[in-house]
Amino acid sequence: MELAIAEPEQGMLGRSVPMPSVRQVRRRGPLLRPARGGVQESGLYGFDLTAGCAMGCAFCFVKGTVRDPGPGRLLFDPGVVEAIGPAIEALDVPPKRVVLSPSSDPLPPIREIRSATLRIIEQLLERGIEVVLMTRGRVTRDLARLLGSAPDRVRVAVGVTTLGRSLSRALEPMAPLGPRRLKGIECLIEAGVPVEARIEPLIPGLTETRENLRPLLRELGKIGVREAMAHYAFLQPAVIPSLREALTPLGHAERLVDLYEGGPVFSVGEAGATKHVPLDARREGLARVIAWGAEFGLIVTTGSAQNPDLPRLDAATPRGEDSGPNPRSPERKKPIREPATV
Repeated sequence: MELAIAEPEQGMLGRSVPMPSVRQVRRRGPLLRPARGGVQESGLYGFDLTAGCAMGCAFCFVKGTVRDPGPGRLLFDPGVVEAIGPAIEALDVPPKRVVLSPSSDPLPPIREIRSATLRIIEQLLERGIEVVLMTRGRVTRDLARLLGSAPDRVRVAVGVTTLGRSLSRALEPMAPLGPRRLKGIECLIEAGVPVEARIEPLIPGLTETRENLRPLLRELGKIGVREAMAHYAFLQPAVIPSLREALTPLGHAERLVDLYEGGPVFSVGEAGATKHVPLDARREGLARVIAWGAEFGLIVTTGSAQNPDLPRLDAATPRGEDSGPNPRSPERKKPIREPATV
């Protein structure tokens, strides 16, 4: 059985991306995946509602992993909503925290899957389990109300690359446009939900530029965001073809490999060996983003998993920080852990 794509934005694709063929399947194997290294101490698990992701992001690392069912395919078992309770009870070490979702997006443009996500979150919160939601999808008021009912046990990370239509459609064709995602972030903040903006991927000379980032950071500051995490895109063989295709209309494809020339190779979670922007360029670029963020009241950080060679960059003190906390922004917590941790 195939499910219909629900979002009206599907006709606004900026590149040739196959519409995902969503098939209902009966899921096999464990629903909850423990954190790498075990869960005895952390109690951290990851949960993917689907195999594959509907967003079609050109930079998605999942393309190169065993969790990818193939181009244009999305596998979904609606029975996971009823199965999640028994799955939790069967665990030797019960979850303290569950991440939605390490290898997919829990809020794709498919109503049935978004509805299942809400019901899963509801069950986790009823059991006292913390929820970390990572998405580029549409945040509805129903979701904000649900998360706002337990603000001390939820955290949300929303990926946003740009406010520009053409850039967004090229890189993340099935995701809502940036301004729409900002409305969702604002809705979460109004509900008292801790939110972190994920400014990624940074691509040298394209998404990392002053012209692209300062308007985005300004709007994030206006709606009350106080925390952001920034990462540069990394390359792996499975990602390069789709990224080249996305960057061709923007006149950036020929520069792609050159921009990473001389850069280090790291192992990043399930993505395996990945090629990164050279250290000096990464350090200077992230320092600029941190400084721009501070101008608009944001504390911008970066993750060590993708930057093991990078000396610690202290976030600049946001302008107006000494005037007290923003009343719209929930209490600051530690940054949300990397997807690669589960």
